[in-house]
Amino acid sequence: MVVYTIEGCPFCEKAKLFLKEKGVRFKEIPAPFGSSEWKQMKEKTGSSSWPQILIGDSTVGGYLDLVSMEATGELYERLNIEGRMLDTPLYDVIILGAGPAGLSAAIYTIRKVLKTLIISKDLGGQVTWTSDVENYLGFSHVNASDLVARFEDHVKAFGVEKIIGVEVESVDLAGKIKKVYTDDGRSFLGKTLIVATGGRHRPMNVFGERELVGRGVSYCSTCDAPLYEGSAVAVIGGGNSAMEAVLDLMSLASRIFVVSTTPLTADPIYQGKVKKSPKVEFFLEYEPSKVIGDTVVEGLEIRSLKTGEVCTLEVEGIFVEIGIMPNSSIFIDTLATNSTGEILVDSECRTGVAGVFACGDVTTVRYKQVVVAVGEGAKAALSAYNYLINQR
Repeated sequence: MVVYTIEGCPFCEKAKLFLKEKGVRFKEIPAPFGSSEWKQMKEKTGSSSWPQILIGDSTVGGYLDLVSMEATGELYERLNIEGRMLDTPLYDVIILGAGPAGLSAAIYTIRKVLKTLIISKDLGGQVTWTSDVENYLGFSHVNASDLVARFEDHVKAFGVEKIIGVEVESVDLAGKIKKVYTDDGRSFLGKTLIVATGGRHRPMNVFGERELVGRGVSYCSTCDAPLYEGSAVAVIGGGNSAMEAVLDLMSLASRIFVVSTTPLTADPIYQGKVKKSPKVEFFLEYEPSKVIGDTVVEGLEIRSLKTGEVCTLEVEGIFVEIGIMPNSSIFIDTLATNSTGEILVDSECRTGVAGVFACGDVTTVRYKQVVVAVGEGAKAALSAYNYLINQR
């Protein structure tokens, strides 16, 4: 193996270090611009950029090509090194996230006979934070946990490999082979990557909120509503998720205050159900300004956006339902995002980085609904398949 290099080239250093770590012997030939060695490199490889790597008279390419060959095992085959095992298996598709988008993508990739791996910190995603789904095709009404169980059973039927309960710490998207690093010290290689990491609940960002999370401040009515039977509570938000929280609480709480910075934006069917209840009182065009309490929630201070009037609601629980923030922080430096951190995708779920696709609530796709996420997951999988067959 021969490696043509030039002083000061970071990819030359990476290539040399990579080969040394893999125990592969090579000959380095410095090839400054215009030198006879540079001319020789250009004649043999057809390229004037560094590094250029050859096995005998056969061109490998640059550093990223070298990494790709090692990941597929081709490097050891061409070097006639027998019995050398890959450090990690190579997948056709790695899917990050196991919510509706990720699980839907997995079903489609496995049906295309693609070696698939799902990596996720949990199973089900945000749908597990709600109680019922009323707008999913084929069901007039379905329990959210039952729907997730159906998704999981469907994926299990195809034998998709899953790693659940780990966090993805970082990714390396350069080159043809994508690398995923998890918080348990492992790494995984994929020819394509589908980002389906979903979102998380947006906080109010007011005094006292963070300190009292789990002690009266909640982001999950499905999980915590039973704790407030007979109590007065506040629900923050005016959209569908907020009205769903109110519906969860109506049979339990003694009184429910709905606080929204805008008029209600929820679907009319939700508004109609909520407005019928004598338990519910609305504070529209008000904003939360302070969570009151030392060790547990004792009240919520709110301020009128019209008059500036400040008043206090005596509540024991506060349910925050003001939107979703995308789980995209590890991709901010590598994938294009909008001002809120959502990953930019085109109509085929492509991110702009070759071989990397994104779907569901982590993307700029406007409507954050289960049925939309499932469809986007299918699209991302088919786009990944199309990308792979065009690489062969």
